[in-house]
Amino acid sequence: MKRKLLVAVPLLCLVALLAWFFRPRHESLGEAFVAERSVTLWSSVAQVREPLATLHYGDRVDVLATRNDTTKVRAGVNGVGWVDTRYLMKPDLWQRSAKLLEDVRPMPVQARGRTKVATNLRVEPGRNQPRLYQFARGVAVEVVGRAVADWVPTPDEKESAEPQEAKKEEWYLVRGLATRPPGETTARSADTNTTTQSGDQTIPIAGWVIARFIEYALPEPVAEGIASANVRPIAWFELNRVPDPAGDKPQYLVAGAKGPDGQPCDFTTLRVYTWDARKTRYETAFIENDLCGALPIRLDKGPKNEPEFRFHVMDGDKGERVYRLIQTVVRRIRDDQEPRKAAAKARPKSAAR
Repeated sequence: MKRKLLVAVPLLCLVALLAWFFRPRHESLGEAFVAERSVTLWSSVAQVREPLATLHYGDRVDVLATRNDTTKVRAGVNGVGWVDTRYLMKPDLWQRSAKLLEDVRPMPVQARGRTKVATNLRVEPGRNQPRLYQFARGVAVEVVGRAVADWVPTPDEKESAEPQEAKKEEWYLVRGLATRPPGETTARSADTNTTTQSGDQTIPIAGWVIARFIEYALPEPVAEGIASANVRPIAWFELNRVPDPAGDKPQYLVAGAKGPDGQPCDFTTLRVYTWDARKTRYETAFIENDLCGALPIRLDKGPKNEPEFRFHVMDGDKGERVYRLIQTVVRRIRDDQEPRKAAAKARPKSAAR
C-alpha cells in the first residue's frame, strides 16, 4: 500500500502541475476599442474556424494575447475570440480621437459633401498617421478645416525608376457619423438620432481625410459659376435669402483656389453670387483674387442685419478681414470705419458765419 501511495502521490502532483501550466489564460494585457463599423469575432486563428459574434465601432475589449496579425480578446457577453488586429484601436489613440471630436464640435461648417470612395479617417493629416475609422462610399461629412501634408507614394510608385519630386497633398478635417446596428450602445453617444441607414444608430466622429476623396454637395448656381471660372471650391455658404415671385432665393459666398491641390493658402479667391429678380438668374456680384486666406470663414450680421463674413489672411499682417453684403454690393469693412462714422455723426456742426 505504501509503495502505491509513493507512486500515486507524485503522479497526482504531476497531473495538477500540468493542468495548472496548460490552464486557459485570460489575464488581460490591456484594453482596446473596435475601430470598424463591424468586426467578426472568430473562434480561433485556424483556417477552419467559426464566427462567434460581431463587434461594432466603439466596443471595448480586453486584450488577452496576440499572434501575427490577430489579437485574442474578451468581448464582454460575446465571450473570448480572435479579431484582426488592424481593426482595434489602442486606448491612447481612442483618447486622442475623443479629444479631437471635442475640439471639432464647436467649429463652424465650411462645406458639406460625401465620400467618393471608401475613405480612411486619420487622427492627423498624412497617410502614415494612425487610422481612426473607414467611411464607406457616399457617407455625408461636414468640412471644418484644411491642412497640407507630404504626399506618400504607393509601393508601386516607389519602385519607379523616375525621380520623385516632393509633393504636397490636401486634407480636410471633417465631422461625420459612424454607425451601429439598431439597439447597440457605445460610450460615445450621438447628439441626434439622424441615421445613415434605416435603423442604424449614429455615433459622432471626427478626423482627417484626403480632400480629393470628398465630393462637395454644391448648389447648382454655385457649381455652374465655379466650374466656368475654373476654380476649385474650398468652402461655401448661404449668406441670406431674398424675395422672388417664384419663392425666396439664397445668395452664396464661395471660397476657392485655382491650380492643383496642396497649396499653402487655404483659399485664394472669393466669389459672391446674388439673385437678380428682374433677369431671373444669378449674377457674380463680387470677385476678389490674389488672397491667401485661412479657414475658418465665419458668418455674421451687420448693424442693419446685413450678411457679413470674416476670415484671417495667412500673409502680410495676418489680420482679420470683414466684408458686408449690402443688397447686391459687397464692401470690405475696416475695423476703424464704424467708430469714425459714429463719431462723425455725433460731432456737432459748426455754426455758419
